[in-house]
Amino acid sequence: MIDIKKPTTTLGDMVKLRANNFDLLRLCAALVVLITHSFALTGKSPATWYSLFMGYEPGSLAVSAFFAISGFLIAGSLERRTFTEYWQARALRIIPALAVTSFVSALILGPFFTALPLGEYFQNSGTYRYLTNSIPYQTAFVLPGVFMDVTYPQTVNGSLWTIPIEAFCYVALAAIFFVGRRTFSLVVPVMALISAFFVWLFFHGPIAPITFFGTTEVLPVLRFGLMFLIGTFLWKYKDVVPFKGGIAAMCVVVLLVGSRFGYTNLALFIALPYLLMYLAYRRPVCVAGMRKLGDLSYGTYLFAFPIQQALVSISHKSINGWWLAVAASIISMGLAWFSWRYVEKPAMQFKKKFSAPVVLEKTA
Repeated sequence: MIDIKKPTTTLGDMVKLRANNFDLLRLCAALVVLITHSFALTGKSPATWYSLFMGYEPGSLAVSAFFAISGFLIAGSLERRTFTEYWQARALRIIPALAVTSFVSALILGPFFTALPLGEYFQNSGTYRYLTNSIPYQTAFVLPGVFMDVTYPQTVNGSLWTIPIEAFCYVALAAIFFVGRRTFSLVVPVMALISAFFVWLFFHGPIAPITFFGTTEVLPVLRFGLMFLIGTFLWKYKDVVPFKGGIAAMCVVVLLVGSRFGYTNLALFIALPYLLMYLAYRRPVCVAGMRKLGDLSYGTYLFAFPIQQALVSISHKSINGWWLAVAASIISMGLAWFSWRYVEKPAMQFKKKFSAPVVLEKTA
């Protein structure tokens, strides 16, 4: 009797099913960042919260998840679009909500919380410099006289530091794709170069900070850029990468071992992207509900920090970390829904004029 083995299920097979948990995973990541910031912005001990993450810094873990997922989804988007369509899609996804956040912070939140007279506030060039945050290149964190009385003073929206890195990843991936003649053949060599650089750093120690791509330092760009490229790598090889629970379990073991022996960054690079793909496709949950609710992750991430600073200021720094997390989560997700419904979704519908609708792209 001939033993015919069933072909191994691949990640590509799961992608073809279309249903996934990416919206849910990214919303969870945004909330992890929000909760982590709640302790930093109140100056309260985050020990209990940190203990839930196996020795990993939760905010960094969540941001890494954002970049791994983004690298996977954006690679798929890039394959299906022309050069012009790709940039239109990316700009219409990232800039509208970013512009709303920047203008609301500078023209509504700022005047309410500034310690300066309103006339002086609106005459200050820093007020209008903050509006340049609408373009994901340089990041201005300060508004004149705003949030001077809080635990973490003079920072209106500390979460914006990742946005230029995300934009740079879009630029770099497009360059890799089109230089590689509309393939991702150069992804592995670029990953190898970045990895070799980090190995060099491990043996030779840190380098002096180098500002890159606006106001962002080069090391975070390379770190999260590598995570982004690993996501792209999984997309490129999705049709040969096995989709197995055993591999996902091994990834959890790698994360535990990395935490135990102090190699958290290495463990994240090795294990986190595949584990995220497994969680995204293994058993999609609340897909219909999330589709109706919309993708709230981006808006939650953008709005949370200034809302938290405002709540700390209004409470005269008396609010504790957990209450700040709860209050800011409710307000941020409410604003994120309005942003999705009236800013982001209309922008994405406008994007459809340039390209055919793509189910996976709605979360990219």
